Amino acid sequence: MSIVTFYSYKGGVGRSMALANIAVLLAKRGLRVLAVDWDLEAPGLERYFSYFRTEVSGGGLLNLLMEKHNEDSPEWDRHLWRIEGEVEGKDFSLHLLPSGKEADDAYAAKLERFEWDSFFADGGGDYLESLREEWRKTYDVTLIDSRTGLSDAGGICTIQLPDIVVAMFTANYQSLYGVRDIMRAAQAARNNLAYDRMHLAVVPLPARFGSRTEFRESQEWLGQFAEVLDEFYKDWLPNGLDPRHVVEVLKVPQVDFFGFGEKLAVMEQGTSDPDGMGFIYDRVASLLANDLDDAELVLKIEGKIEHRQARSVHKEGYEYDLYVSYGHQPIVYEVLRGFVDELRSMLGLEIGRDPTVFLDYNELGGGDVWAEKTHSALSRAKLLLAFLTPRYFTSEWCTREWATFAQREQVTQANGLIFPIVLRESEMPAWAVTRTYWDMSELLLGSSSKRRSLKTRKRVLQLAGELANRLRDVPQFDPDWTVLEPPRTKTHHGSFLPLPGS
Repeated sequence: MSIVTFYSYKGGVGRSMALANIAVLLAKRGLRVLAVDWDLEAPGLERYFSYFRTEVSGGGLLNLLMEKHNEDSPEWDRHLWRIEGEVEGKDFSLHLLPSGKEADDAYAAKLERFEWDSFFADGGGDYLESLREEWRKTYDVTLIDSRTGLSDAGGICTIQLPDIVVAMFTANYQSLYGVRDIMRAAQAARNNLAYDRMHLAVVPLPARFGSRTEFRESQEWLGQFAEVLDEFYKDWLPNGLDPRHVVEVLKVPQVDFFGFGEKLAVMEQGTSDPDGMGFIYDRVASLLANDLDDAELVLKIEGKIEHRQARSVHKEGYEYDLYVSYGHQPIVYEVLRGFVDELRSMLGLEIGRDPTVFLDYNELGGGDVWAEKTHSALSRAKLLLAFLTPRYFTSEWCTREWATFAQREQVTQANGLIFPIVLRESEMPAWAVTRTYWDMSELLLGSSSKRRSLKTRKRVLQLAGELANRLRDVPQFDPDWTVLEPPRTKTHHGSFLPLPGS
């Protein structure tokens, strides 16, 4: 008895198509299903049900909302359409509450007159609450097709009405981060509702995802999806199940055929082809039919839990794979913020799990108190990833981080615990010149991965492979390893702190 909103921050993700397919698949399971077209400005959900018999008997959602001005509790069930048909050899029926556009020549004029402010001033919020309760009692699942972006109707669909939001997005930053930010806002806004609510569950659903021609690129994006939306997966995934595995099995593929007209994949393709859209819609339907419980069983990825636990175990005592050391300058921060995320995704492909990376985004000067968290991270990281600029070798903090790992190399007789990357050429002190350096100065040409050259991206792949090799050879953790803290007074500009072996 859940109300599920299908939402997207940007248009063109196939939101209405997904809802229509999933509505049919839920009804096919024998569930009582209501589909609601709440995208009043750009409606058309009913067109996806042209395959089936349709009983047109109601005026739709807009007429229902406008009736609220004349009566306290207009009868919502008078505005429903009934859809009946057969899919994959099984009969089904469901109810549709359309926008009303198809059956009302005056729809555009009515929509122009309708005002949400007046609706809420006239007790509309309480009426919507009563609708919510009646739909939850009458149907097993109610699916709401929401307006995109930011709108009054969108707020109703993402905050007040739903128990679950299926948040759809594509592989671009506007879509991904837009849907993340709106879902965060919706969850926070639930706390200010005048009505009691459980926490809003969010099911991220990548859409129009192509992976056949650009495999490496697609894998990077899957890693970003899992990382950026991790907070939402954790609300309903069982402990130990990696969001990355869910992303891999729950992404709607790009199929050009369905870009023409309003077609249903469950009718054109069925649900048995793992490369088909219907196959993924069926998985989402199963997840919703089970109220997100036992996700690892529903999505058939139960074995991944043990796999992830086995692969993610660090050598005892370590907390981070990489400690990122850099001179704290705004331009370096902007470069590293995106680059480290990109490197983390590529490294994850190499080692078979999500790598742990400590990147201190706080500005720390030579006179600052040594942060306890930074101290702990430095002592429990496997490798030091040092990004070199002219400022690096005059920074007390950077030289101490380097010295900590240089000393560890001496104590353990392990080579390669320091991984230096040149961002901008600079004069190096004697104790640093013997290292092998990776030149990534091209990163400073632009902080966005989209602006980097193909040559640079290949270089990042090579870097990830080398890091993976070094991670396999790190020494066993020793809690007695020394962490060298910077002195309380600044060193003379241009001088360097004594390092082991200098």
